[in-house]
Amino acid sequence: MFGVVSWASKRQQSVSTSSTESEYIAGCQAVKELVWLKCLVTDLTSRALEVKFYMDNQSAIRLVKNPVFHKNTKHIDVQYHFIREKYQRDEFKLEYINTSQQLADIFTKALNKSRQKNIKETSLSWNI
Repeated sequence: MFGVVSWASKRQQSVSTSSTESEYIAGCQAVKELVWLKCLVTDLTSRALEVKFYMDNQSAIRLVKNPVFHKNTKHIDVQYHFIREKYQRDEFKLEYINTSQQLADIFTKALNKSRQKNIKETSLSWNI
C-alpha cells in the first residue's frame, strides 16, 4: 500500500464564476499530478495501482462524471476537461468526501484550532 502526498499552492490562472468551476479547475490540476505520481510509482514497483481521488464538491464531481453539455459550464476552457478524460479512461476512482473529513484543507486554507486538531486526529486514525 502506498500513501503518496504531493502538495503545491498556486493561484489559478483563470477567474472562476462559481465554486463548482473553481473546484473543477483545481481538480484538473490535482489529477495531472496524480497521473504523474501513479506513473512514477508504477515504474518503480512494476505494479498497477488503483488510485482514489477525493473531492468535497458534489457539483464538480457530477461535472466530471457526466460529459453531457452543461449550459453553465460551456465557458470552461477545454484544457480543464483533462480531468474528465482521465476519469473516463478509468485512470482513477473519484469519490466524494465530506468537507469535515477533507484532510487536504490543512494545506489549502486557514483553519481554527479545533479543525486543526480534528484533522490531526483523523490522520492519525488513518495511519497517515
